[in-house]
Amino acid sequence: MLQLIVPKKLQQEILTQAHNHRLSGHLMAKKTLGRIRDKFYWSGYRRSVENWCRGCDQCASRKGPSKKFNAELKQYGSGHTMQRCAMDIMGPLPKSTRGNRYVLVIADYFTKWTEAYPMADMEAETVARLLVEQFICRYGVPDELHTDQGRQFESELFQHMCRLLDINKTRTTPFHPQSDGMVERFNRTLAEMLSAVVAKDQLDWDSWIPYVLMAYRSAEHESTGFSPAELMLGRKLGLPLSTTVPHHRTTSEPLLQPFRNL
Repeated sequence: MLQLIVPKKLQQEILTQAHNHRLSGHLMAKKTLGRIRDKFYWSGYRRSVENWCRGCDQCASRKGPSKKFNAELKQYGSGHTMQRCAMDIMGPLPKSTRGNRYVLVIADYFTKWTEAYPMADMEAETVARLLVEQFICRYGVPDELHTDQGRQFESELFQHMCRLLDINKTRTTPFHPQSDGMVERFNRTLAEMLSAVVAKDQLDWDSWIPYVLMAYRSAEHESTGFSPAELMLGRKLGLPLSTTVPHHRTTSEPLLQPFRNL
């Protein structure tokens, strides 16, 4: 792994890009550290990152106390991409200037790749249309889809859609309505990330979703050791931080020259 030694006068710029940039998402110190460690090094950089995140005024002013869920969260296994996906609805949120109040969250268990679609309502037709047109048409049909017992997911329209697409539909039980640990944790993460960047009136929250999703997908996930993008796309996402480092050529030009003359 190549790391650029950063002089003191540039360290603040690196910290700003890794934590404060709109594509970095004001993530916690551990994930900010991962972004920097991939490309940069300076003596005491771990402490620098921790102090920077701890002193971030934007994070401190927008994030309230963490809420703890007492219910046990169940984990589900998955052996490949799109084998099992989870779906949930966040909201109601403050009505945005675009008229949205809810977020449809869809996550892949294997890669942890997650999509979040703002919605004006959470009717079954709206949810089914977004699932098919925005998610399935882009990534394919999941083998299994796990939801809670919301009326949208239990509706005949949604059940019929799953049968037509040959999706094995599973759901939480009445005794464990929050049994899906992965999507519950993401919902909390998304709420925290949005709270760090939205305007004071909170009416622009849906315009920030693409940015916080990129920040989430490009950060190393604690359960896999890779970013969701690496597992879903087979590569790391380019970030503003990446442009600070000169591109490293792994193949030398002299070795290629004989083949160019063929």
